[in-house]
Amino acid sequence: MAINDTDTIPMARWRTVSSMDTPQGQADLKLIVDACYEAILRCDDPAVRWQAVKLLQQVSSPKGTLQ
Repeated sequence: MAINDTDTIPMARWRTVSSMDTPQGQADLKLIVDACYEAILRCDDPAVRWQAVKLLQQVSSPKGTLQ
């Protein structure tokens, strides 16, 4: 099988699990959120606070899994 031969890979039958659905994924997400909140609350540089806000927006869950 060549590296470009994808016809033999049954993609439709693969079950993928989001990394955020695993315990490690949840721990990583909590660490990211905690670091962002820390930067927003304690950093003097407005650019850093802005980047933290933007990152929080990107990782926020529409399902509300963070509590």
